[in-house]
Amino acid sequence: MQYLKRNTRFSILAFLIIVLSITISISTLAKTEVYFSLYDNPQKEIIKNINQAEAFINIAMYTFTDKEIALSLTNAQNRGVKVRVYLDRSQIESTYSISCFLVQKGIKVRISTNNYIMHHKFAIIDNRLLLTGSYNWTFAANNKNEENLMIIDDPEVITRYQNQFGKLWFEKYSLERTRQLFQKANVNFPLILLNSSDLESKTININTASQDELVKMLQISEPLAQKIIALGEELGRFKDPKDLTQLPEITNLEWKEWEEQGIIISVK
Repeated sequence: MQYLKRNTRFSILAFLIIVLSITISISTLAKTEVYFSLYDNPQKEIIKNINQAEAFINIAMYTFTDKEIALSLTNAQNRGVKVRVYLDRSQIESTYSISCFLVQKGIKVRISTNNYIMHHKFAIIDNRLLLTGSYNWTFAANNKNEENLMIIDDPEVITRYQNQFGKLWFEKYSLERTRQLFQKANVNFPLILLNSSDLESKTININTASQDELVKMLQISEPLAQKIIALGEELGRFKDPKDLTQLPEITNLEWKEWEEQGIIISVK
């Protein structure tokens, strides 16, 4: 009997240890960092994470006037990182808006259809980090206002934001307002937004394409092209184009944009 009691105690203790271990591991898997303006310099953290991006940066921002953050985005684009910026309609005419600068640098910008306010302030980096909070990307937010910035790496939360960004980017952007912004910036409006169905299709075989071909055709960064090649080698060969989605950096946005551009992914 004494043996059974001792054995039961050991079993309960072992169970509690397992539960505690699982709880600790779950808590360490997902993490949120919090930064407050006037104390923690959120701008520095935003730029740091932009500089570490390898595949894409998707941004929905109510007010965007911070030139330093804009410069870090142009540097990211020059590295081959896809940068998408979705803005409130006020950013077309706002005196200090960085929208024209972004368009002139070749960054993809779309303007919201919302006739009231598109009040989001978030960015998704490589499908691994979410930056959100009250913090607009402005000088005042970092140096004058009381604001907060959260950096989250929880996959479920990131997926929800990524899905929402996809809806905004493809379903809730104004062609007329976006064209107005391009006219103000003195930049030719992308034909792809007007008549993508008329574009000549281009096919790329992901089993035979070189890194350079992947970069140029898919308009992706070198690190992402290397990951595609490595994944193909790991699988033996790609059997289906959708095998690419095993890479977290390749999302539904990428597929829809490739379709808009008339790009066909082949494995034969």
